[in-house]
Amino acid sequence: VGGKTGTAQHGVDNSENPYAWFISYAKLPDNSSPVAVAVVIEDDNAVRDDISGGGLAAPIAKSVMQAVINSKK
Repeated sequence: VGGKTGTAQHGVDNSENPYAWFISYAKLPDNSSPVAVAVVIEDDNAVRDDISGGGLAAPIAKSVMQAVINSKK
């Protein structure tokens, strides 16, 4: 399993809350179809300092990835 977090600037002169994102990929040991998950969060009401790919998007991606992997067992 691998993944990459990100926080993208948004708005003129970075005036709006950024986007938080996380992309992940897993190749399963049984050689079944690989799994890819992408999560993007845009929340105008969130506190700017609380917005991060690792803090908001990654936990959601983890839950989705775990559900998909568990369904293939």
